[in-house]
Amino acid sequence: MLSIGELARRTRISVRMLRHYDALGLVVPERVDPATGYRWYAVWQVGRVNSLVALKELGFTLEQCRAVLDERVSVDGLRGMLRLREAELEQRIRTDAERLAEIARRLRSIERGLTMTNSTLRLAPLPALRLAQVSAEVNDTSEIGAAVGILTSRLAAAGESARIHTYYGRPDGSKIDVAVAVPLEPGAEPVAGLALVELPAEERAAIVTHRGPAEEIGDAWNTLDVGLAERGLESYGPYRQIHLDETGGDGDVVVELQCPVRDNGSGCDPS
Repeated sequence: MLSIGELARRTRISVRMLRHYDALGLVVPERVDPATGYRWYAVWQVGRVNSLVALKELGFTLEQCRAVLDERVSVDGLRGMLRLREAELEQRIRTDAERLAEIARRLRSIERGLTMTNSTLRLAPLPALRLAQVSAEVNDTSEIGAAVGILTSRLAAAGESARIHTYYGRPDGSKIDVAVAVPLEPGAEPVAGLALVELPAEERAAIVTHRGPAEEIGDAWNTLDVGLAERGLESYGPYRQIHLDETGGDGDVVVELQCPVRDNGSGCDPS
């Protein structure tokens, strides 16, 4: 017979865990001394503990382990469980590989965004804009892409092509207002089915030109905020995203990111 300490040493499982398995009925001592409460195990239970650990490492639940160890699962059933677990792990590997590729893409995107911010950032006034738009509200920046897609379709249904996107985070931080729009000339008639909005002129704004994949525009906005902070500036008010007629090649887009700015009080030189 083996004491619980000896079983723990042979299986490299803690005494605490062996007591836990006892409480669950997974590895029950062959005998418990009525006077001392000491647990005593049969030598064959070393194999049961090792099998339990091996099944757990494969990702099976304790109840699944119990069924296998108590031989309530046939050989074909066990083979099926293993194949299912194999498929789950293969899917996890594919998902993790996709996430890893996305992380690498985002890192490249951020580096490109920082380069473009540093090379193209300029400060200039922004003109007033008269827009015909459709809009929606989102909870955070992760929802902007989907919202823009829906709004662009709505604008297309009205016979218009989106030229300008605007984003405005509410002061209380509760929502972000997102809009896609077409510019209107002064005095032009409103477009049926679209809201008429006028953006005021801004005396000082940061402007950055983004040339690259459309999916990297979000990272470009993030790096613009970093660039502003380094210059002692902060953005406020509606962000403007102006889609230019030129193309960047290979299906890339060329857009101007524009946002009103003010000093952030850090004392940095904004030039």
